[in-house]
Amino acid sequence: MPQDLNGKVILVTGGAQGIGAAAARLCIERGASVYIGDVNAERGDALAREIGATFLPFDVCDEAAVKSALASVRTHSGRLDGIVCAAGIFRGAFQSPEELSLDDFQTVQRVNVTGVFLTVKHSLPLLRDGGVVVIIASGAGVQGPSSSLAYGASKGGANGLSMTLAAQLEKRGIRVNTLSPGSIVTDMKLSVELENARRQGIPAETAIARARQEYGTPDGVARIIAFILSDDADYVRGTIYTR
Repeated sequence: MPQDLNGKVILVTGGAQGIGAAAARLCIERGASVYIGDVNAERGDALAREIGATFLPFDVCDEAAVKSALASVRTHSGRLDGIVCAAGIFRGAFQSPEELSLDDFQTVQRVNVTGVFLTVKHSLPLLRDGGVVVIIASGAGVQGPSSSLAYGASKGGANGLSMTLAAQLEKRGIRVNTLSPGSIVTDMKLSVELENARRQGIPAETAIARARQEYGTPDGVARIIAFILSDDADYVRGTIYTR
């Protein structure tokens, strides 16, 4: 039976596409009110209109913008029952330390780690007892290596941040879970597959077809996110891994 999210208020960062968009859509279908946060105003607004969510255009790296977005949530809803930190970027695929620029490395950390920190920090005043924080990490940087030094470091950082938050927030009645997907068919992952195919001399269409056949889907990850956000997951702790 689908987990009931009826009446819950959920914020999804990175909600304009990929895993975030799938999570936002499913949360709406299961009865939640959803705020979509993203820097991509065109896609975010279009999705929000389509599914009946509220779009908040903001950059998770910009503390003032995050504070403003959460102030808007406070004004219109007064609370949050859950947040999904799905905003993330990928740079530096297959680059050695000598090739990877400091700017790319630091930019990935700002979005994938600092962005999570700022989102959680400014959501906490709205998260009531029983609230849930879902942080999207990755198998890369947690269970094994990544094709990107920057991305692997950032997802390891997100996992460590999540574990520490879980210990700190448990006493407030707020549950924190890390979700670490494996290879998922998203625009970001497909771009990496195309770069790998180019380096190996594999036709692009072959690489894309293989990925779509072998990898998981955002909808599959969204179902796990919806479960974690539901009251049925009250006993769930720690990091959850997907295919």
